[in-house]
Amino acid sequence: MDLRNYSPYFDPEHLSALTAAFDAAWQNVRERTGAVDANRAGVLKQKLAQLILASACNGQRDPQRLRDIALRGVLAAEAKLPDRPAQ
Repeated sequence: MDLRNYSPYFDPEHLSALTAAFDAAWQNVRERTGAVDANRAGVLKQKLAQLILASACNGQRDPQRLRDIALRGVLAAEAKLPDRPAQ
């Protein structure tokens, strides 16, 4: 999900904060989950972006808080999934 698509709704400073939060969250997810296939990566990225956008729409603008909120949501969802076979 390209956060630049939301530029009509956020000023450049806020859009920069959203992008920074997404990039930091994705790096953290990759470190925690290891290698994932392209489909799973797409799902995880979309979920991160959705959580960041939802939080931003509720007034959150701090990149670290946005990252933390998105990480909690994605990692909690990942923990609930059954173990996937090694690929």
